[in-house]
Amino acid sequence: MKQCYSLFLLLVTATVCQAQVLKKLGDKVKGEVEWRAQRKAGQMIDQGLDSLVAVPKKVADKKAAKKTDTTPPKQQQQKNTNRTEVNGTKTQTITATPAEEEEELSTKDGYLTLELSAEEIFTNGSILISGESIRYKNFNQVEITVTGPSVTDIRKITLATDGKYYAQWNASNITGDYTVIVKGSDKKATQSATFSVEELELIFDDEWPEDNIKATNKAYDNLKEAVAKVEGSISPKNKAELDKKMDEVKDKVNDALKLFKDLNTAGKQTAELVKKSGKKLSPGLAGNLSDLNNNLAEHARTMKTFEKYAQQKPQDNTICEYFVMVNEACAAFSAFTNFWSTSLKTILLNITLDKGVPKAVDIINTKTTKIEAPHDFFPKEIGKIFATSKLDAESLTTKLGKAGIAGDVTQYASDVLLKTYCGVFKGEIKHDYTVDFRNKDGVTWWKYGVVMQGAFTLRYPKDNSNGKIIKMKGNMEGNATKFTFYENIEAEDGFQDGSKGKIEVVELRVLKPPAVPFVSSLNDPAGFGAAARTLVTPACFIINLDAEYDVDANNIKLFVNGALIDFSPAVVNQVIFAEIGGDLFQYIKRMTFPIHKAYRTLSSVLYKNNEFTIDKDAKGNLSFKGKANKHLGSKNDKLEHDLNFSLFAKKD
Repeated sequence: MKQCYSLFLLLVTATVCQAQVLKKLGDKVKGEVEWRAQRKAGQMIDQGLDSLVAVPKKVADKKAAKKTDTTPPKQQQQKNTNRTEVNGTKTQTITATPAEEEEELSTKDGYLTLELSAEEIFTNGSILISGESIRYKNFNQVEITVTGPSVTDIRKITLATDGKYYAQWNASNITGDYTVIVKGSDKKATQSATFSVEELELIFDDEWPEDNIKATNKAYDNLKEAVAKVEGSISPKNKAELDKKMDEVKDKVNDALKLFKDLNTAGKQTAELVKKSGKKLSPGLAGNLSDLNNNLAEHARTMKTFEKYAQQKPQDNTICEYFVMVNEACAAFSAFTNFWSTSLKTILLNITLDKGVPKAVDIINTKTTKIEAPHDFFPKEIGKIFATSKLDAESLTTKLGKAGIAGDVTQYASDVLLKTYCGVFKGEIKHDYTVDFRNKDGVTWWKYGVVMQGAFTLRYPKDNSNGKIIKMKGNMEGNATKFTFYENIEAEDGFQDGSKGKIEVVELRVLKPPAVPFVSSLNDPAGFGAAARTLVTPACFIINLDAEYDVDANNIKLFVNGALIDFSPAVVNQVIFAEIGGDLFQYIKRMTFPIHKAYRTLSSVLYKNNEFTIDKDAKGNLSFKGKANKHLGSKNDKLEHDLNFSLFAKKD
């Protein structure tokens, strides 16, 4: 077992050039310690946690599965769904694929980020190249190379004291695809990105912004389909009210589509005016038009991400789950509120008034060489061209109000219809998890912790609540509110054996994943609009649940039924350090430490702690609560886990 908990690291030989240097230095160290995990960190932690297969569910008959499933073994391993039964009720359990479980320690050279201010710019326009690297001793510059049609520009940019860099690249009148390659301060880490230089008329063509129109129509169709499934099971009065609110949605959608069409007209007229005049756009106007194009592209991408959520099937075919799908379909329109009220309206105002410097140009002016602004174009004519679009945006913003396009439908479904046709338990969960890794001498070399909070909800149709056992569906939706992380690489057994005390590690920076100190889902505890929240909430999760309420026994059992959304691969801890060996050279390294997903740890602690007693107060209100702790290992073990979970919920 001790070997199972250890992390094996390799000592690799240095390059030929390094070997020559080492030879001159007396060959004190024959190679740089370069380690990579030979064991999956996730597997290591799971040795202390219960297997997810052991979650209390009745697994479908394996023999029958073998007879009917002719999938080759390798393909079977890639499946991410399993059919299970919960007390006779068939459900679909979503489990992680092998690729998702391959969480491991990894080491890479240096640290480098890269961001471009736009994906498309106009001829003779500018693009801002920015990012961050490590500034340490003589590591103080990045090298930026821009390549494209008949162009290769190479520049060295000195890092600011905080490690950030900025560079402006000016396009010529040559259109085409361009690539930006940045080499980090250590001259090993690299990042690349692409952009295109286009003629104005090629961007503002007949199909611009067709993607926005298609995405909006698709979202509206999904909402109508979800509402149609609900209306067959509600009263004529409720149906009439829901239809009224859907008519309001249709009116707002039509206004949005009109704005897109007017923007298309304004864009084409602007391109035609530029072509006839032969004059260049001022940096301010070019920047605003570029921002407009980028803004629309981002909106289309955001809308498309909701399509996969709209394609999710309800957990069962009850009206309660159809309400969930209605609200998730409404959530797709949440992208409009910020889009109109902040970005688009401001951009159009800047264009019509010929004022306001775009953010990218503002950064360039403050961080790089000043951009001259020869206002040799026709700002008044451009203002007239976009005046209709500006009025469209202002009118739509007023109509949207605080509710947005479909907010009234969401509120009606959750505040009226859900409570009318469904019983609901809702409340809050809290969960924290820490794990310690120690060396053979009992010294901690790696430790991390996660604090999570979230909303808890269970739903069931009221017309199905007369039996002894009431079956429910629900979810836990939340996010990490705090991450803690500690590492001491030099104390790890494999590093000590490989370096033999001749390699020094100098920590330069620790990067923890983003967390917010609040729980976004608690503002919507019924779990509606969850897809919208995942786009703006770091380290979030949505875990589906089954539940059984035994009325006679007065208890409720929870069954964790897979994760719809869980921590993304970006939720990791990272440490950036300088590795100094006997050659006295510094090597910048970035080591990634994985973090277990919420589903894995929550499933483990709820494995044997899934039964709760229902309490009834003097007024007959129902509620239940509980706490659970799972502690594995001790201070004397190489691996020690501590998991805590608490839950409180009451019936609406």
